[in-house]
Amino acid sequence: MAWSYDPTDLNTTTSSGRLNTVRLLSGDTQTVDQQVTNEEINFGLTENNNNVYLAAAWICRVIASKYSRLVDTQVDGALSSKYSDLYNKYIALSNDLENQSKKSYGALGIVAGGLTISDINSVRTDTDRVPPAFTRDQFHNPPTYTTPEYE
Repeated sequence: MAWSYDPTDLNTTTSSGRLNTVRLLSGDTQTVDQQVTNEEINFGLTENNNNVYLAAAWICRVIASKYSRLVDTQVDGALSSKYSDLYNKYIALSNDLENQSKKSYGALGIVAGGLTISDINSVRTDTDRVPPAFTRDQFHNPPTYTTPEYE
């Protein structure tokens, strides 16, 4: 099980850069307090299509699950450890990272088409295209007789 972090290699184009970026985003950058292994981060990246924000959110949930198993303790009022606080902070961080992913990567995946006249004409002349379910003015029927309201 390996653990590594190189703050000079932060990017989203190389596997080592993505690994370091996920470590940075999840706060797992201290050698003396390692939270997850490189293999776990690489698995998180694979599960999230190399989206570093979603992978970091996933890693934060992994770390939170570790703290969720531990109980809060207090010894004679002098010493206490509140693992529930760590759990809550990692869950909040994972939610923040998911929101950041939506801003950075665009979560909706909506594509607009036919924005230029040439695009519209190209779509209309495509004989292999499925015809639209409705069209503009499809129910517009000019009257065949003359009435005072249509004069």
